[in-house]
Amino acid sequence: MALKNLFSSKGFLIFPVSLALIYWARMYVYGNDIDLIIPGIVTFSTLGVMILLEQVFRYKNAVSQRPVVARDLMSTLMNVLVTGTVMRMIFVPLVLFLPEILFGRTLFFGSMEQLGPFWLQLLLVVLLYSFLRYSVHRIQHAVPFLWELHSYHHGVTDLRASNTFVSHPIDYSLRNVLPPVILGFVGFDPVAILFGAGLLNASSTLSHCGAGLHAGWLNYIFVTPEVHRWHHSAKVPTGHRFSVNYGVGFALWDQIFGTYYLPVENGIPRQPERIGHPGGYADEGNYLKLFFLTRYLPDFLRPTKD
Repeated sequence: MALKNLFSSKGFLIFPVSLALIYWARMYVYGNDIDLIIPGIVTFSTLGVMILLEQVFRYKNAVSQRPVVARDLMSTLMNVLVTGTVMRMIFVPLVLFLPEILFGRTLFFGSMEQLGPFWLQLLLVVLLYSFLRYSVHRIQHAVPFLWELHSYHHGVTDLRASNTFVSHPIDYSLRNVLPPVILGFVGFDPVAILFGAGLLNASSTLSHCGAGLHAGWLNYIFVTPEVHRWHHSAKVPTGHRFSVNYGVGFALWDQIFGTYYLPVENGIPRQPERIGHPGGYADEGNYLKLFFLTRYLPDFLRPTKD
C-alpha cells in the first residue's frame, strides 16, 4: 500500500521517475542514427510520455485544449523542427565573431582544460545555463517588445504537453537556442554541456506537463508543473511586478533573487485559480496570427472582419 501511494498522483515518485526516464532517453538517443533519421524524436517522445501522464493522473482544474489543437501542432512542428536549426545558423556566427575580434580565437577560453576538471565544468554548465535561461526569461517579461513576443505563450489556458512549444519563433529561440550557443562559446567540454544542459532541458519540458502530480520537496529544486503553473497564473501574485518562477529547469535562481512563489496549505501546494494572459487577452488559436503578431499590429494593418 505504501509503494502504491508513492506512485499515486499524491505521491512524489512519479515526477522524479519521469524526469529520470526522459533524461536517460535524451542522453541515450543523442548522436545515434535514429536521432538523424527521425528529427526531433527525443522531443516528440518526451511529449508522448507527458500526454500519457496527463491521461493517467488527471489535474482537477484541467481546461480542455481541443479548440487550439491545430495551433499547438503547428507551433510544435515549427519550433522543434525549424526554429532551432534556422536560429542556430544565425546565432552561432554572431557569438563566435565576438571572441574572434576580442581575443583572436573562437572560444572565450583558449582550451577546455582552463575551465577545470570535468566535474567542475559539469557544475558550472548547470549553474551558467540555468542562470542564462532565467535571465533571458525574466527580461522577456520586463522589456515591452520582448513581452509582446512572449505573451502569446502566456495566453494558454492550461499547462499541457501539447502547448509546451507554443511560442513565437523569435521568443522561443531567445530562451531555448541562444543559451546553449553561449555555453559552446565559453569553451566547456561538449560532454559536460550534453549532460548538464540535458538535465535542465528535460526538467524544463516536463514542467509543462498538465498531469496532477505532486513533487514534494523537489518543488524547491526543480521547476515542476506545480511551480510553473504559478508562472502562468492569470493573476500575478501580490508583491511581484511581472510574474514569478522565471526559472527554466531549476528553481535555484528564483530562490536567490526572490522570485520563487509556491504557497502551501496543510503541506499541500496551492495552485492558481486560473491560467492565462495576465493582461486578459484570450488565447490565440490561429497560428498564423501568432506568427505575424497580429495582436500588436497598428490598427490600419490589422485584418478587418467581414
